[in-house]
Amino acid sequence: MTVRTTNDSRTFVGSQAANPAAPRTERINAALRALKMVSTEIIGVALVTMDGFIVSSALPSEVDEEMIGGMAASILGVGERISEDLMRVEMEQVYVRSPKGYVIVNAVSDDAALLLLVTREAKLGLIFLELKRSVAEFASIMS
Repeated sequence: MTVRTTNDSRTFVGSQAANPAAPRTERINAALRALKMVSTEIIGVALVTMDGFIVSSALPSEVDEEMIGGMAASILGVGERISEDLMRVEMEQVYVRSPKGYVIVNAVSDDAALLLLVTREAKLGLIFLELKRSVAEFASIMS
């Protein structure tokens, strides 16, 4: 599994997550790697734009990045609509449970979201706790 980054100049050009002087792409990649290493139950992570483009990812090779980016944008759109129309608040997180695991999409900013692929055996409380920390880190990187 490798970290892949798009070379789109309008997205995020950067370096190491803990080093604010490093380029943004490297910081995003380092943060994605760190998040994936938190638990063996996290099998893939990606930072996606709200338009469905992958900014950077560490996904299993059998996962189609374009498809997962588009699906993440779609689920975010539905989640935002439900949250705003029914609950009158901004959407924070959407997740889908399947027999094999979970797809968790969490907003990072108005422009991007963090996507996690997690096994069914994962302790979601711990995943959500780490996700909360990671969202703050990604928001800081992208600001």
